[in-house]
Amino acid sequence: MKKLKVALIGAGSISFALGALHDIVLSGRLREEADLEVALMDIHPENLDRTHRYAKELFASYELPAKLWATTSLEDALTGAHFAIVAIEVDRYFYWAQDFHIPRRYGSKQVYGENGGPGSMFHTLRNLGPMLDIARMMEKVCPDAWFINYTNPEAKLVEAISKLTSIKIVGLCHGLDMGIDQVAQFLERNPEEIGIEGGGLNHFGFFTKLWDKKTGEDLYPLFREKEKQANRLAHFDHIGLSRTLFRTYGYYPYPGTNHCGEYVPYAGDFYAGLPLQFRYDPLSEKIGDRASRTPDFVYCAGGDSLDKGLFDRVTSQEAWVEQAYAFDRDKVTCSKEYAVPIIESIFFGFETEIHAANLPNRGAIQGLPDDMVVETQAIVNGSGISLKPMEVGLPTAIIGTIHIQGTIHRLLLEAYVEKSRTKLLQAILLDPQAPSYYQACAMIDEMCELQKDLLPALEWK
Repeated sequence: MKKLKVALIGAGSISFALGALHDIVLSGRLREEADLEVALMDIHPENLDRTHRYAKELFASYELPAKLWATTSLEDALTGAHFAIVAIEVDRYFYWAQDFHIPRRYGSKQVYGENGGPGSMFHTLRNLGPMLDIARMMEKVCPDAWFINYTNPEAKLVEAISKLTSIKIVGLCHGLDMGIDQVAQFLERNPEEIGIEGGGLNHFGFFTKLWDKKTGEDLYPLFREKEKQANRLAHFDHIGLSRTLFRTYGYYPYPGTNHCGEYVPYAGDFYAGLPLQFRYDPLSEKIGDRASRTPDFVYCAGGDSLDKGLFDRVTSQEAWVEQAYAFDRDKVTCSKEYAVPIIESIFFGFETEIHAANLPNRGAIQGLPDDMVVETQAIVNGSGISLKPMEVGLPTAIIGTIHIQGTIHRLLLEAYVEKSRTKLLQAILLDPQAPSYYQACAMIDEMCELQKDLLPALEWK
C-alpha cells in the first residue's frame, strides 16, 4: 500500500476537524488501500489534546490501522504531507462581533460581515498572515501537497494563496448544498433527484440549471410555479432575500440571506434577525473588551436558541463543546464535506465530480477574470482539481456585482503586501455597503487599533 499522510491544521476546530476525522474512519478506500498517517496540529495545546483524545478513541473503535499523532509544530505536521486540511480562526466570535458592529457604528449597512462587507476585509487581513505561513511552510516541506481550505473568507484567502505562493489550493464550502436543500423543499422532491449547474462567488452563487436526474426534465418551470404558491413568510429570515433575488434575476441563489446579503446593500430589508446578530447590552458590555461577555451569535430569527421560555437554559459554548467531544459511535456519520472525497480521487487516481470548489476561474464562468477565485462544480482525478465550465452564463447584473468583489480581492492583497491603510480604504469605499469617506477612515483607524495583535501593521500612504 502507498504511504498517505494527511495533516489537519487547526485540529482544535470543532466544526471541521471532527467531521474530517469521521470521514476518514468511514472511508473504505483509506482503510484498505493506504498506509495512512494522520497528523493533528493546532497552536492551542488544550484544544489539540481534546481532539487527539477523541481521535484515538474514534480510530480504536473503528480499528483503523493508521498512525495518529498530535503536535503544535506546523513544520512537523506538514513534513512529507500529501494533503493539508486547514480550518483556522482565532477567538472566532470575539472578533466577528467587532467585524459586524464597528462598521455599522460608522454607517455601513452590512449584514453578518464574515465574507462580504467592510467587516470581512478585516477578517481577511487577520487570517491571511497565518494562511500564508501555512502555505510557505508547505513550499518548504511538502511542495507538491494540496492545501484544502475551509477557512473564511474563503474566496479572498484562496485567491491570495494562489497568487502569492506556488501551492495548489482549493477552497471548500457546503453553501451550494444548502441551496439544493432549499430548492428540493420548494419542489417537494428528494435533493438526490435534482441535477444542478450553479456558481458565482462563494456565498453568492446562483443555480443556472435545475433538472430531474432520471428524466432530464427542466425543473425551473415547476420551481417558478412552486415558488409563487409558497407562503411568502415561510423561513423568511433564511430565504426571504433569496426569493427576492430569484424574482429579480431569474435564477435561485445560495446559500441564504445571511451570506448572500453580505454582497448587496438592501439585505437588511429581508433580515428580521439583524438586531440579534452578536447581541450584547452596551450598558454593561463593550465590544472588544476581554472583560465583557462575548456577544451571542444568532444565525437568524426563529432559531432554536430563541425558541426558549424565560427560564429555560440555553446550552453554553462550553457545554456544546463537551457534548461534541463525548465519543458516541452511533453519532459518527459522514460530514458530506468534500475534503476526503477529494483526497481519495487524487490519491487513488479515479474521477469524481463535486458540487462546489473555489479555484481560479480560468474561463469556467464567462465574464469574470481568469485569475479571480470563483465557485462552481469541479472535476477531481489523479491530475488534480479543475473547475467545470458553466454552460449557462450568469446575468449581467450578477457578473457586475461579483466583478466588484474581485476588485476588492485585489485591493486587499495590495493592502496586505504594501502594508497600506490607503489601499484598504480604496477596497472599503468600493464595497456596496461602504460608509462615507470620513467614516471609513475613522473606522479603519479604530479597527487597526482594536485588532492590532492580529492585523498586519498598516500605515496611511
